[in-house]
Amino acid sequence: MRKVIVVTTLLLTMVGSAVAQTVHQGRVKYIRERYAEAKAQVAANGQNGTAPLDATITLSNPEQIDEDFVLDDWTELRFYFSKDRTGPATGNGNAASCYLVIENNTSNGHTRYREILFDSNEGTLLFCYMKGVTDAGFEVETRYYYGEDGQLVDQRHKVGGQDAAPGAHTWNDADSEKAVAKSYLAAFDALMNSGSAAAGEFIGNVKATPKAERMKTIRSAYAQAKQQIEADEKMEDPRYMKVVVHDQTMGPPYTIEMKYNFTQLRQGDEKRNHCYFISEHRHHNMMGMDLYREFLFDTKRVNLMFTYGVSHEEGEKLESRHYFDENNRCIEVIGQEEGESDGSIEKRMAQQYLKIFDLMANPTD
Repeated sequence: MRKVIVVTTLLLTMVGSAVAQTVHQGRVKYIRERYAEAKAQVAANGQNGTAPLDATITLSNPEQIDEDFVLDDWTELRFYFSKDRTGPATGNGNAASCYLVIENNTSNGHTRYREILFDSNEGTLLFCYMKGVTDAGFEVETRYYYGEDGQLVDQRHKVGGQDAAPGAHTWNDADSEKAVAKSYLAAFDALMNSGSAAAGEFIGNVKATPKAERMKTIRSAYAQAKQQIEADEKMEDPRYMKVVVHDQTMGPPYTIEMKYNFTQLRQGDEKRNHCYFISEHRHHNMMGMDLYREFLFDTKRVNLMFTYGVSHEEGEKLESRHYFDENNRCIEVIGQEEGESDGSIEKRMAQQYLKIFDLMANPTD
């Protein structure tokens, strides 16, 4: 009787394993089909008179070790998205849904290429591909396939150009790739779906200086920031983050271009990238609409100091300047919106833009 039970158990285990394997094979096939569709959609992006739907974030973050030695770190992320999501509600009927992220990275002679595939309707992770090459030419290549519940269903590895078993290297794993995908998708949502980037007020609980003195401080800080930006742009390895978005929501396509200028703040052995200036340019390619904004932040803490905005539409020019005290209260509005704005819109936008920056420039483990 015991033998019968053992044999039956073995048979059931084998059958269960075969069923699971068949299910996994079906899932991998499904993912490969979605991957082929995504690649075809990328190839057609912006072709045949259609407006492109893509966003690119470029981060250049070199570190000056000494006068003659700079550690370079350059990353480009390209997001491809659609606006016909039919899956779960996003809270925005016109929400952008990312289906593919392509990453290129160089760091001190090492290179990394990565592709991350998402379900365009559900927004869930399907597949991660990564190829890393050292400065000596050694390669590691990984493929991770994920099920509907986010669990790994299959993986493929190559080490030194040869097929390898899982565990043959320590460059990444299914969980680390999933974490990268989550971080990049969060940056995309903060950029394209502003409702997902909701953030609290800037922290401010210090004694505010008199208004006249504060205004003088802000104008001085603005001039210093402009000088620093000019100096940074002349460097062989400048430090910056750029964002370019091609989008079409209602009617003609428009383009968003953003530039982040930042420095590194050190506290003991720790360092953090700190953005001190953001410039933004939005223009509609066929409507003659043009908008330019600037955001100035305190160089020593994350606090908004000043915003400037100018828009052009149908020959009309609108300008505004907002000045903020140390506690993030708007103390002066100059321009078209004078007396009509408390700076809350500007503060909310600044928070959203800083969230994108922190996700890219200050990632957490």
